[in-house]
Order: sequence, then structure tokens, then C-alpha cells
Amino acid sequence: MRIWFFDSGLGGQVVMAEFQKEFPEIEMILEMDSANAPYGHRSGDEIRMLTIAWVERLHARWADVVILACNTASVYALRHLQTEVFVGYHILGVTVPWAEAVVDGGYHRIWVLATDATVRSRMYRERVNILDDSIIVEEISAPWLVPLIEAGIISWPEIDTLLREYLAQFSPDIEALVLGCTHYPLISDSIEHIWMELYDKKIPDLIDPGEEAAMKFRGWMEKKGY
Repeated sequence: MRIWFFDSGLGGQVVMAEFQKEFPEIEMILEMDSANAPYGHRSGDEIRMLTIAWVERLHARWADVVILACNTASVYALRHLQTEVFVGYHILGVTVPWAEAVVDGGYHRIWVLATDATVRSRMYRERVNILDDSIIVEEISAPWLVPLIEAGIISWPEIDTLLREYLAQFSPDIEALVLGCTHYPLISDSIEHIWMELYDKKIPDLIDPGEEAAMKFRGWMEKKGY
């Protein structure tokens, strides 16, 4: 088996690293659409079109399994790819595993920090509430984090300034914070630091969709006979 990961940028490296820890024996290849990154400020139609074009390229190269290692691409294109464009092919995303992790973790109130496009889609709330409609999901858009991370700025004052603005919108009594973009684990230390600064306590559980996807993938392989 060979797994191909697709992301608009550096978040794909984060997700692939999680899979490599779980499955060191599997060959993995990452493709990034750096020319059009970030996807978070684009319209849903643009995101879907760009993602479909890249997945077509990967299948032309005989990709066994394609994982959309981008939350924004997953929420706008995954279902369309699976049900209309590449029916029967192995195309996975990072949205379902984290939603399952929220339900399995017994959380009742969670917040999601994500790109503007992901928040606009409301897909995170929808995905969780399909499994358990009693869970409260609130989302905060963080549109300027990914451009800085893509530029290599992950621990500079600019990041901390933005995080203060975004994290101040959360309630300190939430039970879990979902990193709703695969770029965000790269700044998780800063997120924890700013949370402590704002609320004088440790951040609640951090849920990383890439990590959850990697942990759930073994069960998927077993079901598919790999």
C-alpha cells in the first residue's frame, strides 16, 4: 500500500508525520498545492475545484489511498469526491475521526479554532451533531494564522497577538478545543501559553484531527482487508 496525502501547505506534513508514527512500514507521499495556499480564504467552489483537480492528478499516478490532510479541503470536497467523482476509490479526510473522538471522549461542550472557510461551512458542528446532537459546538474563525505559519512564522510576537485575539473569544469553561486546521499543531505550544496567560489555567483537552485520523486508520485498513 502507498498513501498519498494532499494539503494546500504545511499542515500535510503534520498529518503525514502522525501516520508515519503509527505506520512506519507504509510508503507515504505528500503533495502540496503551495501555489494556491492558503485555502481558508477561498470560496467553497474554489476549494472544491482545486481539491478535485489535485486528487485527479494523484489517481493518474496510481494512488492507492488518498487522504485529504486539510480540514478545509475535507469539509468542502470530501463528500463530493467520495459520492460523485471517485466512487469506489479510497479517499479519506480528517473530519470524521475527530468527530468520533469528541463523542468517544464524552465531551458536552467543545470549541473549534479553524480557518474562515471551515467555519463558514459549519461542517464541524454538523459532523459532531450527526453522532450526538446534544454536544454544543462553537467555532471561531482564525483567518490570519495559516498565512503566517506558511511563511515560517510560528513563534513570533505576531502569532501571539493573533492568538490572544482569537482565544479571548472562547469560554474558559469549555471541555475541549479542537485544532480545526492541520497547520495549528505547529503552534500548539503558543496556543497553550496564551491560554494560560488569558485564563490563568491550563488549556482543556486539545484535539488534533490529524492525530485522530492516524489512530483510526488501522481500523479502516482492517475493514478493507489490508
